[in-house]
Amino acid sequence: MTLGLSHGEMARPSRLRNAIRFFAYVRDHPANVSRPWRQVGAAARLQVAGRLFNRRQLVPIGTHSMMWADVRHGASAKVAGANPPDWAEMLAWRKLLKPGDTFVDVGANVGTYTLWVSDLGVRAIAVEPDPTARAMLSENLALNGYDVEVLPVALAGAPGTMRLTSGLDGANHLVASDMAAGDAQEVPVETLDNVIGDRTIAGVKIDVEGAESLVLSGAQRALENQRIRCLQLEWNEMSRVLLGDGRQELARMLRSFGYRFFRPDRTGELWPLDDVDDEGPDMFAKPAP
Repeated sequence: MTLGLSHGEMARPSRLRNAIRFFAYVRDHPANVSRPWRQVGAAARLQVAGRLFNRRQLVPIGTHSMMWADVRHGASAKVAGANPPDWAEMLAWRKLLKPGDTFVDVGANVGTYTLWVSDLGVRAIAVEPDPTARAMLSENLALNGYDVEVLPVALAGAPGTMRLTSGLDGANHLVASDMAAGDAQEVPVETLDNVIGDRTIAGVKIDVEGAESLVLSGAQRALENQRIRCLQLEWNEMSRVLLGDGRQELARMLRSFGYRFFRPDRTGELWPLDDVDDEGPDMFAKPAP
């Protein structure tokens, strides 16, 4: 998820515009309601330290965990601005998960969600094909002593290889066969079914910049048996950019396996949706009772 930036802005953002939006995000974030300007000050110190002195800072994530925040990496900078950064979604997982559950973080990036669920006592599997993000993820896991399985792959409909953009921070994405991407790197591809095996998974978060349907096309066995108890899916325009279709095809696929759609409120409570829009905040999907 981004801070209200379009894909093009994420790829080559104006520093000033990005900074203004970042500080607005910090000031208005529900996590900072009791001390917004104190948190803005902390975020400003991170910006100065990073941009003038190329330094990063340790920031809290969850109740017991820490991670490195670096202004050059948007996902970690969000954590410096608010804990948890994805307020409603992460509170929802706090309600849904219990110690000993298994959670698969697809598009783990630097590890925000992986650290959040590990902090809850949940077993995590982190899937991240980009080597730069994966190095930061591994460093953050080591910082906390978390034993997490990190898979250096992308997920799609069949094992093999695909191209992945590079240098776009959290906006890196798989490259469709007809897309031009000069700096794309070849990465190994697995399926979610192969990652899960015969296990029942309490939660799967998928944030892959528009390739969510590719990921779920490789999870047919798990979906058919409803062995994924809850999914979180990024729900923006990137599926149209990457694959040429909106989110309705993905919604139809999940409904065909008996899943219903939800969005969390500001307390993390999931509320069912009768109609699914084509773009908006992250969507949750659970098997119908």
